[in-house]
This record gives sequence, C-alpha cells and structure tokens, in this order.
Amino acid sequence: MWSLPAASAEELPRYYRSCDIFCAPSTGGESFGIILLEAMACQRPIVATDIPGYRCVLEDGQQGLLVPPKDEQVLANALRRLILSPDLRQRMGENGWQKAQGYSWGRIAQQVLEYYEALLAERERARAEYKRRRSRFGALRRSAKYLIKSRWRRLRRSRWLLR
Repeated sequence: MWSLPAASAEELPRYYRSCDIFCAPSTGGESFGIILLEAMACQRPIVATDIPGYRCVLEDGQQGLLVPPKDEQVLANALRRLILSPDLRQRMGENGWQKAQGYSWGRIAQQVLEYYEALLAERERARAEYKRRRSRFGALRRSAKYLIKSRWRRLRRSRWLLR
C-alpha cells in the first residue's frame, strides 16, 4: 500500500482507475465520503473505515467493505478478501458505479430544483388557504357587524318607544 501527493481534479480519475481496490483507512473527521464516491464513479471496490462520513455513502458488502477504525488486522483481512476475489471486486465496483450515479451533479441539481419547486408550491397553497380563510373571516365579520348594528337599532327604537 502506498500513497501519492495531492492530485489535481483532472488527475484524480486516472489515479482511481489505476488501482484495483480503493482503501480509505481514515480515523475520523470526514464529513462526507466524497472520495468514496469518486472511487465508486471509477468502478472501484472500496475498503474504508466505518466512520459516520463514510457510512452514509458506502453500504457494507455492497460497494465495498467497512472496517473498524484503527484495526489493522481487520483492514488487512478485508483487503485480502477483495484481492483474492475478482468476482466480488467486479460486483462491488459495478454497485459502486450505480450508487455514484445518484450523486452526479445533474442529479443533485435536479433534486435541488424539485425541492425548491415543492417549497414554492407549498407557499402558494399556504397563501391560497390564508386568502380563503381571510375572505371567510371577512364575511363573518361583516355579518357580525350587520347583526350588531341591526340589534342596536332595534334596541334604540325600543328604548325610544319606552320613553
């Protein structure tokens, strides 16, 4: 196992494609497994530590294997398992590619757009409901005013007649 210096965004796909297995033995601090998605997009099976940022992207046994952080023996066994099983590597690589498609920028942009459209539709529904209630309340208020005025007139007339 070896590591490389930081690579440019243009070089990353070449690096991912040059490996048979992508290994990410991070011990924490990953908010989201973007590097796992990049490896998945290149159809590479993954061995990664079971930390929250990776767990939300990688399903253990589907796109790769999750291992406990700081456990070198389990990490080595997971790597050995994938090295000795080309069919498993192939299946996990294909599963990873399919999963990565759900995170493409086109898909993400579409999801954001749909979310905003849903918010706008909800806002319009709320406005329409507010207007409906307001107009109904206005009609009730006008009816109440009329009722109060007519009763007041009757009361005034009856008092006037009693004088």
